[in-house]
Amino acid sequence: MKKCKIDSCERFQFGGSYCPYHQYLRRLKGGDLFKRKLATKKPIPKESKTRKREHKTYTQHCKELEKEMRDVNNGEIYCYFSDKEITGFVTWHHLLGRTGDFYVDKEWLVPVINEYHMCYHFSPIEWLMQQDWYKKLLEKFRLRDAHLYYKELKRQEKAELNFEDNDE
Repeated sequence: MKKCKIDSCERFQFGGSYCPYHQYLRRLKGGDLFKRKLATKKPIPKESKTRKREHKTYTQHCKELEKEMRDVNNGEIYCYFSDKEITGFVTWHHLLGRTGDFYVDKEWLVPVINEYHMCYHFSPIEWLMQQDWYKKLLEKFRLRDAHLYYKELKRQEKAELNFEDNDE
């Protein structure tokens, strides 16, 4: 290994042909100042470019679905969770999640009232099990797709509920 540029120094080189000590002294005297370039701070996009394109398609699908359902039901649209008429804004529930093609697939989108939708996603399963609309929803899941039904049962199982006692 090479020695420091200073003749009287026997230490090995660190940077700029100087040992750590002499490099430090040079820096204090204003020589060989290394300054890092400041990183340009770009905000992280809220949506990727692909997701933005998918969102446009998704919005269009939702509008088409709402129009189709209103045409079939004489201008009315009903909540998939509670079977009540939706009078205000229609919220859409993705039965198989929002990843991949399921995000834009019309077959797995269902209209719901926002209140029931938020309860379904954020309420504890013990509370949901006491709701009449949730029991009907489980039956709809069973008839529509076995995977959905078993996914809900797994959710109940995770909550460690005793199912035999809840059949009253």
